[in-house]
Amino acid sequence: MKKKNLDQKQHLNYFWLFLLCFFTLIFCSRKSDLQKGIEAIKKGDYAKAVRTLEKSLEADSMNPDVHYNLSFAYANLDSVRSSFLHYLKLVEMESPLKNDVKLKELLANFLNLDPYPARLIPMKGMNQFKGSLAPQGDIIAVAAAKRDIANIYLVTLKGKIKEKITSRGMNTDPDFSPTGDYIVYVSNIDGDDELYLYELKTKKVKKITDNTAKDFSPSFSPDGEEIVFVSNMDEPYKWEIYKINVSSGRIKRLTRNNYWDGFPKFSSDGKFIVFSSKRDGSEDIYRMKKNGGGEKILYKSTGDDSDPTLIDDNLFFKSDQNGNLEIFRYNLKTKKLTRITNNRVPDWNPRIAKDGSKMLVTKKVKKRWRLYLIDFKNGIASELLAERIKAKLKINTTEKK
Repeated sequence: MKKKNLDQKQHLNYFWLFLLCFFTLIFCSRKSDLQKGIEAIKKGDYAKAVRTLEKSLEADSMNPDVHYNLSFAYANLDSVRSSFLHYLKLVEMESPLKNDVKLKELLANFLNLDPYPARLIPMKGMNQFKGSLAPQGDIIAVAAAKRDIANIYLVTLKGKIKEKITSRGMNTDPDFSPTGDYIVYVSNIDGDDELYLYELKTKKVKKITDNTAKDFSPSFSPDGEEIVFVSNMDEPYKWEIYKINVSSGRIKRLTRNNYWDGFPKFSSDGKFIVFSSKRDGSEDIYRMKKNGGGEKILYKSTGDDSDPTLIDDNLFFKSDQNGNLEIFRYNLKTKKLTRITNNRVPDWNPRIAKDGSKMLVTKKVKKRWRLYLIDFKNGIASELLAERIKAKLKINTTEKK
C-alpha cells in the first residue's frame, strides 16, 4: 500500500515537472516586444519597430534599451522630436547607450552639426592640400607648402615632420600602398605632371609614367599591384581614366568619352573602380569594372558630386548639393544619405582609411588649407548633443513624450 502511494506521488511530481517545463518552454520561446522591435530595425522596418517598442515602453518605461531603439527608429522615420526626447531620456538615465556613434550621427544631422569632431594636423602654418593615412594609422603623407610650391612630407598625427620626401618642383596627390611600403605621388620636376613611386625603406624614387601629358590623381589597388589615375595622354583636351601595372609599367585606358572623368579609386574589394564624370551635365559618381566597361551611375544629385571612395556598401564623396562643399556618405544598399561634415568652410579632398574607420579632409580656414583627421569611432560629445537638443526643443529633460 505504501509503495502504491509512493508511486502515485512520484507520478504526480513528474506530471507537475512536465507542466513546468512545458510552460517555461512556451514562455521562453515567445519573443519580447523589445526583441521584436530590434529585429524590425535590423530589417529596416522602422514603423513596425516603433509599434512594438512602444508596447515594450508601456511595460518598462525605465529600460534604456527601449529608449535607445525608439530614438533610433524614430530618427530613421524622420520623427525628429520623438527621437530627440528618447535620446534625452538616455542622457537623463546616464546610460552608456547615449554614446552610440550611429545614433549620435543621425541626431547631429537633424541639428546641422558636425557628427564627428575634426582634429587639426598642425604643420607650422603651412598650406596642407592633401593627405593620405598609412595603413598602420600612425603616419600621414601630406602635400604641403609654405608658399606656392608643395612638397610631400611624412608627418605624425600630431603634425611632427618625420621626413621630407621631395625637394624640387610641385608635388601633390600622395597615396599609400596597402602595405604602407610605398607612396605614389605626382610631381612636375621633369616639366610635366608624372607619377612617381617612393619606397619608404630604401628611400628610392622611381618614375612610373613618362610622357608629355599631365598624369595625376593616382590611387593604389587593394593588392598594391596597380595604380589608377587620370591623364590626357591620348588627346590633349580629354581627361580619361587609366591604370598602370606597378611592376611592368603597362598602361591601360579605361574610359572613352568627350567629358571629364576624374578622381578614380578602386573599391575596397578590388572588383570595381569608382570615379566622377561630367558626361551628364553636372558631376556625378559612377562605377566601372576594374578593367573598364560596365559603367553604371552610383549617385547623382542636384549639385556636383565627386572624389568618391567605395568601402563595402558605403560610398564617401564631396558634394555642393547643399550650397557648400561638404563630405557625404551614401549607403548603396539602404539608399540612405548621411552628411559627414556640416560647417561653414569648404571641405575638400576626403581620403578614407583603408578600413573605413578614419578620414582625412582639407578645410579652407582663414584663407589657408588645413588638414584634419576625423575618427568615425569618436562621435560628437553626448553632452553637447543633449544641450543642442534641449535648446532646439526648448524643453527640459523631465518633459514627457
